[in-house]
Amino acid sequence: MAIQKYILPLFISSTVVGQTSDGLYQKMSFGLTHSTYTNVSFNSVSINQKFNHDKQLAKHQTKIIETQYGFGIGLFMWMPLNETIVFKPKIEGGFSNACNKQSTSVFATSFDLSFSHGFIIALKKPDENGIIYMARNMTCYLTSKQPYLLIGPKINLKKYDKGYLQKGFENELIFGFLLGYGINYIFQGKNFAPEIYYQISTTAQNKIHDSKKVMHTVAVAINFF
Repeated sequence: MAIQKYILPLFISSTVVGQTSDGLYQKMSFGLTHSTYTNVSFNSVSINQKFNHDKQLAKHQTKIIETQYGFGIGLFMWMPLNETIVFKPKIEGGFSNACNKQSTSVFATSFDLSFSHGFIIALKKPDENGIIYMARNMTCYLTSKQPYLLIGPKINLKKYDKGYLQKGFENELIFGFLLGYGINYIFQGKNFAPEIYYQISTTAQNKIHDSKKVMHTVAVAINFF
């Protein structure tokens, strides 16, 4: 009887260790990210009334009122919560060029500091079938890949150049939400994860025709960890 009391705890312990060793999302790590992005802000539909020989003509216009493009470099944490969900907070610094067309076209440069609290949701189990060789000596090859969905809030602090501020514009605090798709590739323990995502965001500074500016952003990012 004494022997059985010792065997049972040992059996349970070995089973737990075996479960935690499975899967690709079982270890927290830190990584680098590099992204390029572009965004646009649309003018709301307005009615311009023109009079021509006592005739009223209504013209509806929907146009792009502001464009921006740039790139960013940052750090992120890859923290698995379970085999399906990963918490991915990220801090990123970026540089962008902007063209504002509220009256006449005004160009500006800015430095962006962004914070995001993304959650990664695995779309299926890791695909471990087949190996893609990257070198003739087979020292570097793909061991697994897994597609995922990326969602979460994002806050962006945008600081414009002095020339833009002197024209009456302001630095911006931007709140947004992002939705993206990525694939996690593993090369012998090293992860490479390309992503593409869409972000919708808004700010109360630099309003467009007395309404909050809404920005639509498309970005492509690569992650190494």
